[in-house]
Amino acid sequence: MKANRVMTVRQEVAGSKADRGEIGFEPGPGRQFLVFPKTLRAFAGRVVVGIKYDLLNSPEVPKSERASPARTPKAPKAKPAAATRRKPPRAPDVSHNVVAFKPDEDDEENEEVADLKKRVRHAMAVLEDGKPVAAFNLLKAIVGD
Repeated sequence: MKANRVMTVRQEVAGSKADRGEIGFEPGPGRQFLVFPKTLRAFAGRVVVGIKYDLLNSPEVPKSERASPARTPKAPKAKPAAATRRKPPRAPDVSHNVVAFKPDEDDEENEEVADLKKRVRHAMAVLEDGKPVAAFNLLKAIVGD
């Protein structure tokens, strides 16, 4: 840092903005730091865009310092074939608990309810046509009856 060889690259987490670099060390989240072999003092205060990461190279890490490869999890042991051929359990007999539904004769809609539904449906259709004031007036007339 004292030799002005560090560049801070800001990487946006969301969006499609390009990475932006600034000469110097600026800590913070979503940042990457590049150390150059020569001083960057001549570029101080400038913003760097269009970073070509494929041109960057890093020293080869010796095998003794590399992380070990990730282990793949072992597959679970197969169950014996006889254990998988079990019969599914039977559902209990509940026919004695079933009660037949018979609608009452008195539940039929009377003409007044049918007329009210018809008028409300008409008000809804008027509202769907984009006429809220007319629909409001129709509903007001229904309630006022």
